[in-house]
Amino acid sequence: TNTPEQDRYLQAEKYIEFYVIVDNRMYRYYNYDKPAIKIRVYEMINAVNTKFRPLKIHIALIGLEIWSNEDKFEVKPAASVTLKSFREWRQTVLLPRKRNDNAQLLTGINLNGTAVGIAYPGSLCTQRSVFVVQDYNRRMSLVASTMTHELGHNLGIHHDEASCICIPGPCIMLKKRTAPAFQFSSCSIRDYQEYLLRDRPQCILNKPLSTDIVSPAICGNYFVEEGEECDCGSPAACQSACCDAATCKFNGAGAECRAAKHDCDLPELCTGQSAECPTDSLQRNGHPCQNNQGYCYNGKCPTLTNQCIALLGPHFTVSPKGCFDLNMRGDDGSFCRMEDGTKIPCAAKDVKCGRLYCTEKNTMSCLIPPNPDGIMAEPGTKCGDGMVCSKGQCVDVQTAY
Repeated sequence: TNTPEQDRYLQAEKYIEFYVIVDNRMYRYYNYDKPAIKIRVYEMINAVNTKFRPLKIHIALIGLEIWSNEDKFEVKPAASVTLKSFREWRQTVLLPRKRNDNAQLLTGINLNGTAVGIAYPGSLCTQRSVFVVQDYNRRMSLVASTMTHELGHNLGIHHDEASCICIPGPCIMLKKRTAPAFQFSSCSIRDYQEYLLRDRPQCILNKPLSTDIVSPAICGNYFVEEGEECDCGSPAACQSACCDAATCKFNGAGAECRAAKHDCDLPELCTGQSAECPTDSLQRNGHPCQNNQGYCYNGKCPTLTNQCIALLGPHFTVSPKGCFDLNMRGDDGSFCRMEDGTKIPCAAKDVKCGRLYCTEKNTMSCLIPPNPDGIMAEPGTKCGDGMVCSKGQCVDVQTAY
């Protein structure tokens, strides 16, 4: 089992500031059409983001470089050689110029063998946080699946065994895929969590600024981008009560975002300045509740009747006042409060703030709920008009709180 601190780290949203290089061969393959290449890359990033969302990872495209004149290092068909060259180029040239968490080379070269991608395993936030993908198919979704697969390796995820399943398939980390993959398997999620706790990559905890993101703003992708105030995903998925998922704008001030749950709770309203609903707040202590049967106390409406029902069941109610008068005796069972180990009897006005007495409906008994020390009236319980129990005394509700 994990420590609370480990669980906090696992649950935290992760952000990969992602840099993509399109090499010269891919540029030529798309007939020197930079706008078309950009759209293709933006669509891929969007697809990759969708696949990583269940892992609480957001991919933020903070740089897209198209090598329209020539490659900045020699891109070779040997995948491992190109990966090493790309790693060295990122380290010496790209990082000093533009900080990033991970970089990808998207190449038009035909990599040797059956490989269409290669990555350093478990390498995020290190000098080896790079991968190479061949743009091997016109179908964007297939290449986006390969991007997700190789970035998965960077995140410590191994290839799936035969026993690993995901619905719908095929799984993203299968070694060989012929169709676009949509989901990580349970094995992949386990690998990823083990990698996170082992290596603790820190660079993925900071959220990129909206001005750093170079891809066009898409309302519904969980990123607050230029022109958006909030982004909580699709209208069906949105969990932010004060963000309008359809427009990615804050809901107006005064819109109710959390209804009052009961008499002693207050409704919360959006501020117009935040996507989140304000903290749950309670009705003030002493506010009348349950048709004036009680007064609010710390978000509850304590009454003697409810206390009897909670302890003994729905067939019980509070005893008549005659039973409570026994609290003036100050003996073993009937008293108002303890002082230095001594049971203090109740004054006549305080009897309903001492030992609790309940009666089975349609009987006249004075029952004491079973407890060796007796059950006392709860603090804040109404003991008369405008009066509540406080420290074993029946006091004015105006001065009690």
